Amino acid sequence: MNWFIQNRFLGAFLGGLGLATLLTLWFVFHEKGRADEAQSQLESTVTELNRLRASSPFPNDENLKKTKAQSDAYRNSLLALENELKTRMFPRLPLQPNEFQAQLRLAVTAVQERASASKVQLPANFNLGFDEYATSLPNGEAAPRLGRQLRAIEWIANTIIDAHADALTSLSRSPLPEEKAPATPTPTPKGAAAVPAKGTGEKIVESTAVNVTFSGSPAAVRRIVNQVGAAKDQFYVLRTLVVKNQVDKGPKRGAPEAAAPAAQAAPSAPGAKPKEPGIAFLVGTEHVDVAAKIEIVKFTVPENLTR
Repeated sequence: MNWFIQNRFLGAFLGGLGLATLLTLWFVFHEKGRADEAQSQLESTVTELNRLRASSPFPNDENLKKTKAQSDAYRNSLLALENELKTRMFPRLPLQPNEFQAQLRLAVTAVQERASASKVQLPANFNLGFDEYATSLPNGEAAPRLGRQLRAIEWIANTIIDAHADALTSLSRSPLPEEKAPATPTPTPKGAAAVPAKGTGEKIVESTAVNVTFSGSPAAVRRIVNQVGAAKDQFYVLRTLVVKNQVDKGPKRGAPEAAAPAAQAAPSAPGAKPKEPGIAFLVGTEHVDVAAKIEIVKFTVPENLTR
């Protein structure tokens, strides 16, 4: 005891060392117990995994019913999707080249009359993007698909006209692959269904682009964009949309005030009260120029997709 009193620092050091040793031994044994527990859990997991790999699923009636129900639900969902896709595109009717040209002339005349009634300006020599077929016939293979594309483009033009746009400036389309094929007349009997032949290599999803430019009020542009996105008869994709204000600069300062003296200086009938100057709106009356690329999507569902 006298030694600890005489050597207080050394005694405190030895006491702290002993306490630290005890704490270290406790942490070592505690962590060793946790490591043994984790090792035991790992070994049991590996054993169960090896057992599952080596075993085979037990076939019973309950599992068979569940598998069949899942297969039926998957087939029904595919059938519903197939039926939905068939209703989201115009049908490809059997057409001869001369029949397509006749439909093109009727469609152009109908669109021009519609535009004249709605006071929408169309470009000169407007043929809905089919300028080459206004005076010549397509090949027999391309005529049915051109007829479907004609209906889709006519719908776009009518949508722009019905929205009371100012003008339909231009409309062009991307050619179909069948148009580049050599002309091989293959007459199709009337009333026969146009079914794509097996092994033709048609993709499930194909699209052709229509580039259109028009001008109008912001309300008309919003209506056109909304109707293209919500079309039910044909699936459209609005790929690009460029909108430019026709007035690229703001009104000059003092322009509304300058219009007021001119209105007051206008001659009026004797005894009539002078008209109060009207309110000149600075925002909301602008018209815009729009350039859009609209894709016409075609779906070709394989016959063995849901079989």
